Amino acid sequence: MTARDGGCACGAVRFRAEGDPRFAFVCHCGACRRKTGTGHAASAAYPRDAVTITGTARVYPRPAPAGHAVDQAFCGTCGSPLWNTTPRAETLIMLDLGAFDDPSGLTPGRVFHAEDALPWDRQPWHDHPQGDAT
Repeated sequence: MTARDGGCACGAVRFRAEGDPRFAFVCHCGACRRKTGTGHAASAAYPRDAVTITGTARVYPRPAPAGHAVDQAFCGTCGSPLWNTTPRAETLIMLDLGAFDDPSGLTPGRVFHAEDALPWDRQPWHDHPQGDAT
């Protein structure tokens, strides 16, 4: 079984994801753009029980564009974004691809909120299936 490790820039929060993600995706909603400071967020959705977390992340609860709740986790020391969870997909944790030690091989196969993509951030993945933005 494949295991992928990741964490924040300062090392205070680490995670290990066992196995393969259910899917990887990019999201262009305004909240994800603000979280990353660029045109989109890229994440991999893993079953929550496949992810082990060490250290304590801070959580910022925010509404998603569809109105449901999203908990956005980040390191309280260095501020690195780490993952999102939502009751709408309660069995999944969406780990930020940039937080993995080696995100190669985690290629987005879905795109959420492509209609909100900034003109300078149009990418080949916009041809991927539109997902249900959880």
